[in-house]
Amino acid sequence: MKNENSQKHVSIGGLSAGSGVPVETIRNWELRYGFPSPSRLDSGHRRYEMELISRLKKIKALVDVGYKPSFAVNLDDMELENLLLSGRYSADLNPLDENDFQKAISRWLTLTETMNVAEFTRALSQDWSRIGARRFIFELTLPFLREVGNRWESSALSVAHEHFASEVLQSFLASRWRPLISTNHNKKLVLANQEGDLHSLGLQMAAVLASIHNIEPIFLGPNTPLQDIIIAATEQKVSAVVIGLSSVSNPETSISFLKELKQGLLGVRLAFGGSKYIPTLSNIEYIASLEDFDDWCRHI
Repeated sequence: MKNENSQKHVSIGGLSAGSGVPVETIRNWELRYGFPSPSRLDSGHRRYEMELISRLKKIKALVDVGYKPSFAVNLDDMELENLLLSGRYSADLNPLDENDFQKAISRWLTLTETMNVAEFTRALSQDWSRIGARRFIFELTLPFLREVGNRWESSALSVAHEHFASEVLQSFLASRWRPLISTNHNKKLVLANQEGDLHSLGLQMAAVLASIHNIEPIFLGPNTPLQDIIIAATEQKVSAVVIGLSSVSNPETSISFLKELKQGLLGVRLAFGGSKYIPTLSNIEYIASLEDFDDWCRHI
């Protein structure tokens, strides 16, 4: 029996708010797996220990990238932490064949054509849970975006459809990479678009990959003034700054922006990606693709 005023316990609503796990999910896990288990106050109300918030965050991070709740809830704290830090988010827990991937992409395209936000988001969530974060990016999202581009060029899809798909994906990815950030992250990384550049979907995918590598993204997003990037990099003591440049960025403007930014960063690593029209720049790294960014994160 616990005292009503105990500050070491929270309600199920507080547990949900602190961990990011929905109340109904908590109740379902408790019923199925016996976790989390509440105690009772003198009044009879159910309360959960505060320390469960941290544990639930870790479990949610694993579930979000494809691990089954029945597996994750039975790990002890050390096992959870080791698995999160290991970056093993691409394990083939639910392997799909080529036909399955094509079906998933076709489904995404149909939902883009009908602009069905709820069903599209639900499909994204289901596919993310089946195959994990890294495969979701490389084997579904990138091929899907290429196909959207092809259909736009052939007039099978409109600019409105392309914008719709981009916005839904950006919103979904933003909701997924943040819970992946470990409390014991090793490094920080600023991700931003230059001022005037509004295309940040590539940065959202980069944020997912950085989080997998235990790097905390300081996500500034689109249309970020140069001085704001410098301030964030300095205050947060980041390991590097990565600038996303869209293919329609003016090369001369981007070159000037990158050179001035490098001068203001005072020794912090600077890299950019997304545009192939920028020449080699002294002490500024070029990341040609998300695959290269994934590898770059391993060595930052």
